[in-house]
Amino acid sequence: MRSALRWLCLLILLNAGSARAADAPTAPGPTLSRTILALVDLREEKTIRLTRIHGMAEMPLNHLGLSVVYWNVADGLPDPARYPGLRGVITWFAGEPFADAGAYIAWMGRLIDQGVRCAVLGQPGVRQSAGGKPVPLALTNRFFARFGLRDDDGYSDLTYKSRPVVMDALIGYERPVMGVLPGYPLFRKIDARFTSHLVMRRGDDTATDSHLVVTGPTGGLVTDGYGRYYDPELNRRLWILDPFAFFRASFATDDLPKPDVTTLSGRRLYFSHIDGDGWRNVTEAAPFAKDKLSSADVVRKVAVEPFPDLPVSVAPIVGDVDADWLGTPESLAAARRLFALPQVEPASHTWTHPFQWAFFQDYTPQKEAVFLTDRGGPKRSLLERMTGRGGLYDAASAGGEGADLGRYAVPRAYLQRPFDLDQEIGGALAYFTRLAPPGKAATLVQWSGDTSPFESALAAVRRAGGRNMNGGDARFDADYPSITTVPAIGLPVGAERQIYSAGSNENTYTDLWTNRFYGFQNLIHTVRNTDSPIRLKPFNIYYHMYSGQKTASVNALRRNLEAARAAELAPVAASTYTRIAEGFYTTRFEPLGDRRWRVWDRGALNTLRFDRASVTAVDAARSTGVLGQRHHQGSLYVALDPAVPHPVVALMEVERGDTPPAAPRPYLIDGRWAFWGLSVEGEGEGFAVAASGYGDGTMTWRMPRPGRYAASVERDGRILWAAEVETDADQTLSLTATVMAVEPVTLRVRPLPR
Repeated sequence: MRSALRWLCLLILLNAGSARAADAPTAPGPTLSRTILALVDLREEKTIRLTRIHGMAEMPLNHLGLSVVYWNVADGLPDPARYPGLRGVITWFAGEPFADAGAYIAWMGRLIDQGVRCAVLGQPGVRQSAGGKPVPLALTNRFFARFGLRDDDGYSDLTYKSRPVVMDALIGYERPVMGVLPGYPLFRKIDARFTSHLVMRRGDDTATDSHLVVTGPTGGLVTDGYGRYYDPELNRRLWILDPFAFFRASFATDDLPKPDVTTLSGRRLYFSHIDGDGWRNVTEAAPFAKDKLSSADVVRKVAVEPFPDLPVSVAPIVGDVDADWLGTPESLAAARRLFALPQVEPASHTWTHPFQWAFFQDYTPQKEAVFLTDRGGPKRSLLERMTGRGGLYDAASAGGEGADLGRYAVPRAYLQRPFDLDQEIGGALAYFTRLAPPGKAATLVQWSGDTSPFESALAAVRRAGGRNMNGGDARFDADYPSITTVPAIGLPVGAERQIYSAGSNENTYTDLWTNRFYGFQNLIHTVRNTDSPIRLKPFNIYYHMYSGQKTASVNALRRNLEAARAAELAPVAASTYTRIAEGFYTTRFEPLGDRRWRVWDRGALNTLRFDRASVTAVDAARSTGVLGQRHHQGSLYVALDPAVPHPVVALMEVERGDTPPAAPRPYLIDGRWAFWGLSVEGEGEGFAVAASGYGDGTMTWRMPRPGRYAASVERDGRILWAAEVETDADQTLSLTATVMAVEPVTLRVRPLPR
């Protein structure tokens, strides 16, 4: 019921917003292209998930507002007509993937002639055909000329005398050019329109100068070995070049508004989610061990109930709670108690907890039968032979031989009945919706096991009306000191898309739940590093129920939650983040001229970012549907009004240091809640706005005039909180409404007589 009322309220406001924007067109004109086509060779890299472009380049491209689509060159060259308005192409080959390199050179040339920009990293793929036949140098140089270069058919293979004579700020991002350097070809620059970021010379001989990293009007090129460094001993990758700067120059993104998934209401977005693994584990943590509480009950007592201001999505496994599988009255009651809490969103960690999703892509009961010959018999859950690894299995303890399951000994946790994809996805969502209180629905599937669902599994989520998340395992700390382990927003899987979590769970901090059970407290380092010097990810606390099993893990979890409570955040349910992430891929910008854009198809995404914007602000007179703006780290974050389906954002220049900028009507600077349906009242000095959120409503607004204001929070005509507040010296109005706003409220601010 509560959820229904919330959506009814939002629908009313959306209709009101539509009326206010009635003059907006019903379809966009030409829109700015945000699509980058990645050419990959899956004969070499096997899956898109494992490619260099997805693992290293896609996150910086996402940060720049760009969406990546993939094409496997093993299937030939794609028809560019498949990608209307394409912005760019990226390649990062390790070898020579083309049977006809000449055809590829011509294909790329046609795209560049049409204004498509290209970024070439690693091997260019134009020196020889896949069969080993060399490509004539004259033909190869047609390709390199597109990047302002000529290959002079020289090569420095002994580089002990080589040194950089040009090396600007784009080079040395995570590792300087040092040590034993890779060999490199002799590239001459033949086009002054291109900028050389790295030029190598042998000794003092200027005739040996080679331009290894360049950017210009057609894109950019990075010579193999000079874009990233790989340490095989530590299995560690580090960027040599600054990928943000390189891709910004290569794809000319300064004119592109960036759909931003990290920020809401001017604050860093926060969400948390729990996978159900270890639900029934008996805790060892004091003082709960004496009562033999389950890990799920301990997590509720120490990490959920004490933090009503921090929403969390709880995803049990049906097999752990249903009596027809391995559930007990106690495990079922634990789920009901958690789902009843206002800050808890019910979610699903599937029905039987698949470990290796690829095993079930072409599933037959016969394929799984080998795992049912275990000495315990088919009716015994293999979870009972758990080795203490929190959902990972020791092959020696499982018995039987069958498919290659990698680190897993069985394909899923519960094998009593044949696998059923619809039951696994839609059935589990429906089960947990029935288990939750009226008005709450389970819509989020949190992927289990290797978190690598196949296309049909993702499609099953969509058919069930749900959202999906997990995978990615973002780490950026002393053990993972590189943005190369900070993943993209999501992964295309056929025609579907997997949304990654924004942080890694405690498994990666505890050696797969085998030791260092305090390790999850180090999450805070990734949280800090992905927020500064640039914001790359939301604050995400993601863990399993077995964190309630150990004293050290309970303490680590509480430290993370206390850090979140102390931070300036805008908390949302995990499913809300997935809808925001989905909006990143669908958002379109229609340019209206003079730094003005209409926004289309953004879904739940309501923040745009403009970089290099210290003296840029929203032009309120030429904008519609803008809630607010805030400068942070040199960027301008613009909050859009969800009640306006097609907002228009216009920018203007302001005086340096004029932050927050003046405006003729009130606007939001930052707030803990989500806001929508902003209406200006009186002579533009007061306003009303709908809001919802978790915890007290701490917020800051920029008012058009200084003075005292009466603020109130109402629901259904009843005042829940009221106060008189006064602007400070720069006309900002700060207030904290001590109200529970999980259910929507209305905030009103009116000027008091002077």
